[in-house]
Amino acid sequence: MNNMEVNGTLPGRNFIDLRILTQNLLSSANRSQQFLDNETIRVAEDDLDVNTDIYSKVLVTVIYVLLFVVGCLGNSITLYTLLTKKSLQNLQSTVHYHLASLAISDLLILILCMPIELYNFIWVHHPWAFGEAVCKGYYFLRDGCSYATAFNIASLSVERFMAICHPFKAKSIMSRSRTKKLISAMWLASFLLATPMLFTMGQRLVENEFICTTIVSSITAKTVLQVNAFLSFVVPMALISALNGVIASQLLRMFRETVQDNRTSIIGGNATILSVTVEPNRAQSLRHGVMVLRAVVIAFVVCWLPYHARRLMYCYVNEWTPALFDFYHYFYMVTNVLFYVSSAINPVLYNLVSSNYRQIFFSTLRYFLLPCRHKKQQRVLTRHSISICSNHTLSTNAIKETIY
Repeated sequence: MNNMEVNGTLPGRNFIDLRILTQNLLSSANRSQQFLDNETIRVAEDDLDVNTDIYSKVLVTVIYVLLFVVGCLGNSITLYTLLTKKSLQNLQSTVHYHLASLAISDLLILILCMPIELYNFIWVHHPWAFGEAVCKGYYFLRDGCSYATAFNIASLSVERFMAICHPFKAKSIMSRSRTKKLISAMWLASFLLATPMLFTMGQRLVENEFICTTIVSSITAKTVLQVNAFLSFVVPMALISALNGVIASQLLRMFRETVQDNRTSIIGGNATILSVTVEPNRAQSLRHGVMVLRAVVIAFVVCWLPYHARRLMYCYVNEWTPALFDFYHYFYMVTNVLFYVSSAINPVLYNLVSSNYRQIFFSTLRYFLLPCRHKKQQRVLTRHSISICSNHTLSTNAIKETIY
């Protein structure tokens, strides 16, 4: 098997040593042994270049810049809102801690990984320009933050499951202090799981040029990739799908009960009549919650599955033809765009968790975009009102605080 780098790019042309590939294409009988021994042959320098057309590079660059701006803006405002707004302390759950942790991991992915990748993986494929320490640190931080993002999304699903399906247990079990300890443990586990990247990746001298690629045997690199895909995608995906499926079933059951119970109740005697109506607000919130749950699962699969599938090509593809390599190169760009889409849309997707939080978030956004107008027309945010009089409608905020 050829020596591909752990990020999924092939050393040399896209950090693939094409001299290995060329020799193996010419001598199929010795292909496996030559790949394992990392033997090389001398080819023209042009053969090491990736023939990416300029239109693809420009398109990917524009998309990256847009994702960077949207993702950094959304996650920064999310983090600022969570850290500064005292109103969020009134939330009935600990969901804001999970949202803050998710925003941090997404910000780190965008800020630490995207600029390096755009320069040294999209535009300038070789030589590696940032040195040994950055080579190791790039993959360590990238995988560590990827683990943290996946774990945060999974923990958020656990929190929502407890809040909706077991609300009384959630109040006693999921305290603020326990939630902080859980999130800290997830971050520690994320970077511990990413530690093998410090020993797997490094600089390698090829034709008087340094490339950032694997410095271990192909078997070791395969193991690292497979463990990463299993722990950062398969396990979280199974947990997210299962819990969100249970939550959706619970919300649908509550929705049906709400529709059936949509009637006017008479309270009091002849002198005083109080009518309580729980529809349409509650039913609308339940219906909306089910749609958001589906969006959570779909977004996770669409953004993360192609990325891990592309990386696992290293483990299972034994013969790299030129056509397959060309496909892989463009597939690399598509999957990494989706990978960064996840970090950019998370603030949008998970702001739907709480109606109060959503109010405060957009208030903060307006404050930064229209500071002068905000100061003149500043209004105090209030919780959903409860009005009671003859034939009054009772509107509750409880259900909105416990569903997506």
